[in-house]
Amino acid sequence: MSDSSLRTVDQLLSLQQEFERAMMGSSLGGTTSSGVYPPVNLFNKGEDMVLMAELPGFQKENILIEIKKNLLRIAGERKSDQMPNASAHRLERKHLKFDRTIKLPFIVADGSMKAEYSNGLLVLQLIRAEEDKPKQIKIS
Repeated sequence: MSDSSLRTVDQLLSLQQEFERAMMGSSLGGTTSSGVYPPVNLFNKGEDMVLMAELPGFQKENILIEIKKNLLRIAGERKSDQMPNASAHRLERKHLKFDRTIKLPFIVADGSMKAEYSNGLLVLQLIRAEEDKPKQIKIS
């Protein structure tokens, strides 16, 4: 990815963060109180990180996870419930499609990310790349 592409991505992520702050407290359907979906928690675990995302009602086959350097993309789609030979009286669980990119504080090692999905919770183990770890420089 070129430097100009990374600057563009950084600008878009900054814009997304500004939008999230502006939406704080909004009651948009299918979003968190900060206006984004899915809600995530990101934890430091030594030099690595663990991300947890709430994705209730999704099938793991309909969740896409991509990593490119320090950009994590999570996308997915949940179809609305259909009941054969019945008409809907109330529909609160709707069709939901999302695509979210999260900038991580480090580059993730190629092929090291582990993903688990159970009971509507996605857990990602994000391993920091060796080339991104701080190196001590000896003074001669």
